[in-house]
Amino acid sequence: MINKRKSPRKASLERCRVELYSSAKGPFESRVVNYSDTGLMIEMDHPLTKGEPVKILFRPGDETARRIGENYCVGMVRWCAPQDGLYSSRYGVGLEMAQASACGKASRAA
Repeated sequence: MINKRKSPRKASLERCRVELYSSAKGPFESRVVNYSDTGLMIEMDHPLTKGEPVKILFRPGDETARRIGENYCVGMVRWCAPQDGLYSSRYGVGLEMAQASACGKASRAA
């Protein structure tokens, strides 16, 4: 399998919430599966649309919030796919973080 990733991923199972800029629905409970310099993979039970802007909220004091010095980051949905398995959420979602987003600092600070 060819790896098309720009940056290495780091594993995580930290809980977060997802707010949608294009909808009043939410926030939706989620968790970070992995992260890199430029993005996150999250799991959630609500499907998202490719290109949709989102805000990812971390709980104050959680590892990610401490690492980036912020309680949130912003980005865009790059893909969303159904997941199989009894112990995961219904959808896996790939997010590209905004270049100026604090979340981009996450792996540089780690």
